[in-house]
Amino acid sequence: MEKSKYSWLVILLVIGLAFAMLVSCGPATQPDDPDDVDDPDDVDEPDEPAEPTEPVRVTVAQNFGVNSWDPPQDWATVQEWTTQNAYDYLFVRSQDGAEWVPELAYDWERIDELTVRFWIHDNVRFHDGTQLTAEDIKFHYRRIIDGTRDQYIVVDQYQWIDEIVIHDDFTFDVVSKEPDSLFFYKLAQGNTGAGIVSKAYFEEVGMEGVHRWPMGSGPWVLEDWARDEYIKFVANEDYWRDPPGYDELVFRVIPEASTRVAELIAGDADLAYMVMPADEARVEAAEGVRPVWSKTARGFQLWPRLGVHEDYVGEPELDREFTTEDPRIREAIERAIDKYGIRDLGGGEGEAFRARMFQPLPEAHPDLYGPEANLYDPDRARELIAEAGYGPGEARLVFHAANTWPQEDVARAIGDMLEEVGFDVDLRILDDSTFNSEVYWPRKTQELILLLLGGQMNPFFGTLSYEPSRYEGTGYGGIGTAPEGMGELLEIAWTEVSDDERRIQAYHDLSMLAAEHRMNIGLFQESVLWGMRDRIEYTPRVPDSDIWGYDIKVVE
Repeated sequence: MEKSKYSWLVILLVIGLAFAMLVSCGPATQPDDPDDVDDPDDVDEPDEPAEPTEPVRVTVAQNFGVNSWDPPQDWATVQEWTTQNAYDYLFVRSQDGAEWVPELAYDWERIDELTVRFWIHDNVRFHDGTQLTAEDIKFHYRRIIDGTRDQYIVVDQYQWIDEIVIHDDFTFDVVSKEPDSLFFYKLAQGNTGAGIVSKAYFEEVGMEGVHRWPMGSGPWVLEDWARDEYIKFVANEDYWRDPPGYDELVFRVIPEASTRVAELIAGDADLAYMVMPADEARVEAAEGVRPVWSKTARGFQLWPRLGVHEDYVGEPELDREFTTEDPRIREAIERAIDKYGIRDLGGGEGEAFRARMFQPLPEAHPDLYGPEANLYDPDRARELIAEAGYGPGEARLVFHAANTWPQEDVARAIGDMLEEVGFDVDLRILDDSTFNSEVYWPRKTQELILLLLGGQMNPFFGTLSYEPSRYEGTGYGGIGTAPEGMGELLEIAWTEVSDDERRIQAYHDLSMLAAEHRMNIGLFQESVLWGMRDRIEYTPRVPDSDIWGYDIKVVE
């Protein structure tokens, strides 16, 4: 009997040890969620009644408002930086653009050339209190992939995804169709529509409902808005990270730059975006405010037409020989322009560039950014025009630009410089709406068009326009023929995921090829002048210039 009793004790002990070992063993590759660590010093104290206080508000004066609250429906820069205050992303770029910063995903791992596994926080809730899980992320990406261009302007940017595999509520894989070195850029913030919308909310209200009102998990909850007037957020007190450091964030839509400055000086705005350089002294002299210059990830550039597209055969202005088909003329255009001279019209500190990517990206060719990228040589420009067979005033350039500031001023200065070396410039300044609908979007450009394009600190946007099928195809208006070898270099740059040196070299080579062929003629990196009240601290973001209310600190 004693022996039997002893045997049962041994069995129970063995079972207990086995159970303890089983509990202690989890998935070997799953990292710890940093938000799951309990603080032993956290002890609930009885709440004491607080004295009622006025809410602390930060007001931003900007030139545009919100068209849609659904992130993939509109990727305009000001539009996105406003809406993204209500949303979270898997990860974001750091303020200087040098690294990835975890957000919803606290960790990730490349499993193979096609697959990246993500682990997301388990304490994230949408503004309606429902929990954010991997199903929401899969649903958000999937609806874009399966959508149309008319529904989601970013639809083409998501076709690289093959499938999204969910392992549990907080672990999932994103599988690409081929190795993709731009994987992370495409799922982060910055004109990608990647802010996560609640699946349940979308299924309840549909695309039109999300278009009118957001349901994200971000640090700010929309309280009220009026199109082209204002947007009012209140702090998300249940935010999964520390809640914002103040109570209300208001964006006021004030198209006129001088009025934004007046509101700033009067104390009715704390942060004014895109102050005119002529108003810098006015801000400097006012009490309690200061001017701040910052570089942006946008750049001014000229895009020349290099050939007739089949869709425009029979249209007199588009079915003809373009002066810019001659590479000597394209070089003469670049040699005629003092890039720093036109930059200084608007002040600022942006550098000259030639291709389309900026430092400090390692993918950006160092010889195509900075003083070496300013090829200003008017005498050589005149020689090139003569070598192309034109006398003074014979080489005609139809040149389109929008009437927004500073595009119109930059275009007029460029026109003067081109005429100075002997071009006959037909400068056509159009109102912004007509420019976009009649020239830019249908790509009905003639010799030249002036554009201010973003994404130069993102190798995806910085090279997408060079892809031969887009550059030559109907969807891009048939600007011309891509130089030989461009497609092969892009293939390496976009798909090399294991050899960084080979990938970066491919970017350098293709950027140099684009610059030598002058697929576009880079001018200068845009700088923006901000006005800020002394009651706030804010450092403008270099990668995207986005205004994140979470990053604004109230110091009064």
